[in-house]
Amino acid sequence: MKKKTRLVAGLLLLSMAWMTACSSGAGGSGDAGGAKQTDAGGKSDGKQTTLRFAWWGTDPRHKATLAAIDAYMKLHPNVKIEAEYMGFDGFNKKLSTQFAGKTAPDLFQYTYEWTVELSDFLLDLNTVKGTIDTSKIPADTLKAFGSYKDRQIMIPSGVFAATTITNQDFLQKFGIPADTVWTWDKIIEEGKKIHEKDKNAYLMTADIDVINKLILQPYVLQKSGKGWVNDDYTPGFDRTQLVDGLKYLSSLYSSGTMEPFGDSTAFVGKMEQNPKWVKGEIGMLMDYVQALDKYKQALPNAKVGVSAFPESPNAVQSGNPLVAGTGFAIAKDSKNQEEAAKFLNWLINDKEAALLLTTQRGIPASTSARTALQESGKLNPDISKGLDLASAKKTTAPNVVSTNAELAQIVKDAIQKLIYNKMTAEQAADEIMNGFTAKLKELKP
Repeated sequence: MKKKTRLVAGLLLLSMAWMTACSSGAGGSGDAGGAKQTDAGGKSDGKQTTLRFAWWGTDPRHKATLAAIDAYMKLHPNVKIEAEYMGFDGFNKKLSTQFAGKTAPDLFQYTYEWTVELSDFLLDLNTVKGTIDTSKIPADTLKAFGSYKDRQIMIPSGVFAATTITNQDFLQKFGIPADTVWTWDKIIEEGKKIHEKDKNAYLMTADIDVINKLILQPYVLQKSGKGWVNDDYTPGFDRTQLVDGLKYLSSLYSSGTMEPFGDSTAFVGKMEQNPKWVKGEIGMLMDYVQALDKYKQALPNAKVGVSAFPESPNAVQSGNPLVAGTGFAIAKDSKNQEEAAKFLNWLINDKEAALLLTTQRGIPASTSARTALQESGKLNPDISKGLDLASAKKTTAPNVVSTNAELAQIVKDAIQKLIYNKMTAEQAADEIMNGFTAKLKELKP
């Protein structure tokens, strides 16, 4: 249990990033759900019910959620919803204590990183399948992030995926069509030509986190066809595949395709502030799709869009999963499971709920909610496009250990040694493989 607790605690750093920012088939699968009610909130039977609903977040999320609660109670006068909200810190500990004392709220915000420890306390939502419509959530995403041991324990509220964000004016300047299908080799081919024409221009830029998560990992996983870490706590790739990925990273810099690491490293997590992006001297970058608007705002006079994530012609998978780390769950001991399920369904699928909650829990996982936002002008259509591009590709969803911060640091340390020519690709691969072997042995339950 000590190892499990340490693993979950380490993962919460990444979870927080996902939640702050916020596998195939964008339309979902017909056999994934199918609620049988006349409206997204379900019909009430007139019985007076009090639901306790708990979540974490910041003030904007609190205000949006409280507004949604008020709207639901007006639609269902027999239901009173008691709001319990706080910041992220301490939410897991409080929930665990409530479970132990059988005082947990009926419905609560939840992240799949807690599943190992808390799943026994959660209702199998298959038991209320007729109340919750999951058909508008991609079936693979629903299963990968919301199910555990054949039990549906969470309904995702928001999703995200990586995408290629492009300055289309930059591409046009260098004669590159906006609809170019990017492969990893095509990036270097065009990047080299661009930098030869203009020494101030680079096709790409990236910080260390993006290099690890959105370049190296997808490149390697497209070859391996697996997750970053297997469920048996072994690497999901071999040394040869890793060496290939590290050599590719080196070539991004040696070809002049990528902005020098020393220049971009000051903008970790805020690449939109990079002067080269602001001046229109960067053609594209990888980031999560929900970050698109900040790049647009930094380049108000340029056309900024998205395109499909880079992929090798012989890729086994995309390596760019649709991720749904957070959502809603119902306590197994709740006395009001049916009413909680009706409210959950309304939060996820209803148009009015979508317009009130907007993107406070990420880009809506339900396509009906996402469409409502897009039609109302509250969601950039390019964000939906980026999600659709990712969800259309086959890939392996990350398991919990794949997101471990200590494993990520092992990779990032080796990458930086490689970039600064302190290691060869082979030496960096050995350092990563040895580091993973030791750390995964420690993390394995």
